Amino acid sequence: MRWFWFATFTLICSLLSVFFRQPLILIGEILIVDLFITRKIKWLFWFPQSVHRVPGWLNMILWLAITVWVIRVLAIDSLTIETTANKPALQPGDNILVSKVHFGPRLPFTSYRLSGFTSIKRGDLLAFNFPEGDSIVADAGPVSYYALKRRSLSDNDTLFNPAVTFQKINNRVPEVSRCVGLPGDTIFIHSADEGKRYRYAIQQYDYLVEMNGQLLPDYFVKMLGLTGSEVQFISGLGCLLPLQPGQVIQVRQRPEVTALAPYFMDSAKGDYNIFPHDVRYPWNRDNFGLVIVPRKGDSIRLTLLNLCIYQRIIEAYENNRLEERQGQIFINGSQADTYTFKQDYFFVLGDNRHHSRDSRHWGFLPKDHIIGKPLFIWFSATKRAGEHFRIYWNRILNIL
Repeated sequence: MRWFWFATFTLICSLLSVFFRQPLILIGEILIVDLFITRKIKWLFWFPQSVHRVPGWLNMILWLAITVWVIRVLAIDSLTIETTANKPALQPGDNILVSKVHFGPRLPFTSYRLSGFTSIKRGDLLAFNFPEGDSIVADAGPVSYYALKRRSLSDNDTLFNPAVTFQKINNRVPEVSRCVGLPGDTIFIHSADEGKRYRYAIQQYDYLVEMNGQLLPDYFVKMLGLTGSEVQFISGLGCLLPLQPGQVIQVRQRPEVTALAPYFMDSAKGDYNIFPHDVRYPWNRDNFGLVIVPRKGDSIRLTLLNLCIYQRIIEAYENNRLEERQGQIFINGSQADTYTFKQDYFFVLGDNRHHSRDSRHWGFLPKDHIIGKPLFIWFSATKRAGEHFRIYWNRILNIL
């Protein structure tokens, strides 16, 4: 009979791991083997004698919960990718294992981080808690409170006053992007040469595809790895497709295509949705900077012109009270014309350059928001509307 229960609990453990997208649940297999087969470990050694009558299965669940919690906090965790921001390296439905020991785990309920065994390098994928996720608006979906606020300002919406819930760092939405700027680096993005300089991974850009009146066949769009929501039609021009360098040749050779060109924004056209969200810095997604990534211990001269670049760091990330009065800057009540950074910051970009929420939109990534280093894809599956549940076997165990 014990073999029956062993097989049953093993199956349940495996199904729970897939259902909750959490591979650490598979640690329970070790407990199941000992509970039903080997019976070598006295799992109740740490309980008082009076509670040694706790059923074995309940004790197993308790041990599994504690073990998984400790490992998730100090060693490794699993994240599910829900956006196309890092295609082709990561796609929606990918479940990745994230190492916290590479850069050092954050201790729960504190701001302290243990030392890791390696440092962050340019080109590393980083898992982090979304910096603008400190304020949550109900039913807003993935759009942050600050993005909604900027939109209301540009639309002159004086009635914008949603109910906001504050989130601690560990509770903010986890995201993944690629590090392209280390503390002290100077960042400059220009549409004319960004693709030539960026060599950390395969990147995607939007291309404007002009056609002869016929649409690209559905099978070809699927072959490119695109869904219908990723194809944007522009009346009178054609459509926008996010393409990798190798796919550009394939699309250009299609008989329906008459012209194909990268769809970059004009450097003279600023975008208020792009950091630092100030008309004095008319930057956009394709033309950004110059800006220096803050480094712990470095001091900068504060002016009314550059204050918008460092304001969120000073106020939100380093917990100071910042004021501007009569053309002067005050920090914690004292006049200030310089500021010294208390921690390191990083600049991150998504590989799917025109469909990524990254440092171009919300600014610098604080070190205390970093969760860890993505290692590999342990499971990949999606369930889209009108389609069956599909497992992508060719993506499982891909090293990142």
